[in-house]
Parts: sequence; structure tokens; C-alpha cells
Amino acid sequence: MIQKLKYTTILFLLILIVISCRSPKPVQNESKIHTITITETLHDTVFKIAKDSSSYNALLECLNGKVVLKNVIQAEPGRTLKSPKVRLDNNILQVDCNLKEQELYAAWKSKQVKEVQEKTITVTKFVNYLTFWQKLQIWLGRLLLLLLLFLIGKFIYKRYKPIWFK
Repeated sequence: MIQKLKYTTILFLLILIVISCRSPKPVQNESKIHTITITETLHDTVFKIAKDSSSYNALLECLNGKVVLKNVIQAEPGRTLKSPKVRLDNNILQVDCNLKEQELYAAWKSKQVKEVQEKTITVTKFVNYLTFWQKLQIWLGRLLLLLLLFLIGKFIYKRYKPIWFK
């Protein structure tokens, strides 16, 4: 009978040890996101130039059947135009008003670099509160341990009786 109790107790303890578990440690998740965004923009523009003019006023006169310039009343240049060049040859009037060629087109590139580094750390905390049933199991386990120690002591006492009790 004691032999069966002994094996049953050892088997019960082994089962308790096998199924015992510990609480999980908090899980720490870390995720990093590193993003580099490069935006390149091509800009262009056209510059408008306001209109411009120059003027020339003069009196003409006929002498011996030919037209001649008598008097220049007004010769006015513009903002970028010079005063007109006027020539009178063989009754032919020539007026030259020149403006140099202008190219007013501009283009440029702009580059924007946006760097974003995001680090997210998530820590999961477990808060374990023992239920009534778990507390009962702990106290019953302690009582069983005391009973087992008592039975082991009794077994050792019967098996190896001390000399002074003989």
C-alpha cells in the first residue's frame, strides 16, 4: 500500500512539474521605417517685354524738283530702341529702326530631398493577477509538498532506524 502511494505521489509530482509553466516575458517589437523622397522639378518661364517705339518728325521741302529735309522737329528714342536713322536719297525716304534680338527664356531645376526616419517600439506588458482557483492550487501544492516530506521522512525513519532507538 505504501509502495502504491509512493509511486502515485512521484507520478503526481512529475505531472505537476511537466505541466507547470511560467508567465511570458513582455514582448518588445521594434520596427524602423527609413524613407528618402527626392522631388526634382523643372521650372521654366518666359519674360514679357513691353512694347517699345521711337519716333522721328521732320519738315520736308522741295528744291529744284528734289525733296530735302528742311528741319528736324523731333527725334525721340524708346526704352530699348535708338532714334531712327533717316536718309533721303533721290526722292527716296529711308527710315531704319533696329532692335537687337532678345531671348528671354529661363529654365532651372530644383531638387528637394525629404528624409523621414520613423522608429516605433511597441512593448506589450502582461499584468498577471492570480485567480481564486490558481491561489487554491498554490496552497494545495504547498500542503502536498509538506505531506510528501512527512511521508519521505517516515519512510527513511522506518527503513534506517537510528541505533539509539533499538
